[in-house]
Amino acid sequence: MKIMFSIAKNDKQNITDYIKSVIRYPLFSDNDQNNEYRIEKVDGGFLFVPIYPITFLIDESFYNRLFSILNLALTPMYTLIRPLTMQIVTLEGQESSRSRGLFIPAREGKPERLVGTLNELVKPTNQIPLMDLISWNYVRSPHAIITGVSGSGKSYFLKYLYQACSSVGEVIAVDPKGSDLARLAKRNGAKIIIPSFLDADSSGGISGRFLQNVIDTLKNVELTMYDRQGQLYRSTDRVSTDYREINLKPIFVFIDELAALMTGANKQVKTDFQETLTRLIVLGREAGIYLVLSMQSARAEYLPTIVRDSISFRVQLGRINSENSRFLFPELNEMPMVPIGGKGSGIMSIAGDPRYAGIEPLLTPTILD
Repeated sequence: MKIMFSIAKNDKQNITDYIKSVIRYPLFSDNDQNNEYRIEKVDGGFLFVPIYPITFLIDESFYNRLFSILNLALTPMYTLIRPLTMQIVTLEGQESSRSRGLFIPAREGKPERLVGTLNELVKPTNQIPLMDLISWNYVRSPHAIITGVSGSGKSYFLKYLYQACSSVGEVIAVDPKGSDLARLAKRNGAKIIIPSFLDADSSGGISGRFLQNVIDTLKNVELTMYDRQGQLYRSTDRVSTDYREINLKPIFVFIDELAALMTGANKQVKTDFQETLTRLIVLGREAGIYLVLSMQSARAEYLPTIVRDSISFRVQLGRINSENSRFLFPELNEMPMVPIGGKGSGIMSIAGDPRYAGIEPLLTPTILD
């Protein structure tokens, strides 16, 4: 028998009473402690408001346990967003004993996968739709990285982002496998960097020369970045601005299977590649230079820490465990809930955008040809 729990959309009392009943026993050792706090439904989530003096300790461990309990208990009525740190808010106009609270970010409903043609889903703006209520603003949150094992839907999602980005700016594809991304770029007539073994008159595998070709391409993009920054500096007196003020289009550099890209190259060439990548990642936003990287795991030997930390949009698809999530989400203490929805499901975070200040489930779009 299937038991359904439902609540009226605006019935705040119902949901707060339900939350109190859920956390009563697993969170507190003494039943009397349930009189030492209140729960409030607020815009964007819930507040746990302690009423001092209290007989329990509130620290990050307490906050994480509270989140973990509610994460399942509120599904599917709400989707909780895992904050990167404990969220403490102050409450204006309250007496001192109850003037602060713990904020649990939540989105009403469960994640919904987008389904449609590319033209239906993507409009010529700086917002790329990800799910029904979530989009990636690449201007506010520059650069992206997609990780996931084979069969996780990583390549499919990369193709979606490539097509979406190509509708608003220039795209450059780097594909060491000569696979989906390369064929898509070839069909669209876009710039593409592929290994020599894909040519009819060549043989062998990925060599250090291929990585050198990639570096040369990235250095040309770097020169474009400096040129744009110079134009911007000379043409405006505004303090906060970017490439859009001088009517330039963004440039997106897609690099698939970044780890495979470095196979066979000597240390000096690898260092040159990583240093060039770092400059583009750190300096590119204002000039409209954005990188979209794809790899199975964002390990430090392939992706310098400064690069990883400067990437705002992070996605992990497929199997989620502590081993492969710690590189992208080092602040994640427990495994998040991932929606069951086939390929292209996982978790994501978008730094720099207050609407998505945490880790939450992701169901990548399905594109109808």
